[in-house]
Amino acid sequence: MTLTSEARQREMLALSFEPTNGGFIYYHYRWSRGIPVTPEERKKYLDIPLFGSRRRWRKALAGRESVPPRAYSPVVWKLMKKTPLRMAVFALVFGGFGLLAGTNEPNLVFATAYVAAGAATLFLGGFIIAARFRRSNADVR
Repeated sequence: MTLTSEARQREMLALSFEPTNGGFIYYHYRWSRGIPVTPEERKKYLDIPLFGSRRRWRKALAGRESVPPRAYSPVVWKLMKKTPLRMAVFALVFGGFGLLAGTNEPNLVFATAYVAAGAATLFLGGFIIAARFRRSNADVR
C-alpha cells in the first residue's frame, strides 16, 4: 500500500481524531485543543483527499467548546506505527552510511555532522520498528 492510496490516506487522517462517548475529538495539530465532532463530521473530514484543503471544514467548527490538548507520547507512537516499514529500512541503511562516513571523515566538523545525522536517522528507523512491536493499552482496546 502506497502513501497515496485511499486506505493509507484515511489511516493517516484518522490520527487527527480520538474516540469519545458517541463521537470524536478532533485535533488540528499536536498542540491544539480538541474540538468535539460527530461521526458524520469525521467522515466528511476523512473523505477530503490527503493533500486537499480542509479550511471550509475547520471553519464550520469555529466557536465550539474545546477540550485540553492530548498527550504527546501516544500520538507519536500511533504515527510511528502507521509509518511505512520501508521508511524504517531506508532510515537504518542511510543512518548506517552516515555513521560510517562520519567515522572516516578527517574534518572534525563534518565528522560530527555525519555522526549526528546518522545517529538521528538510525534512531528514527529503530523508533518506527519499535512502534510496530510495542503493545499498549490503546492497542488492546
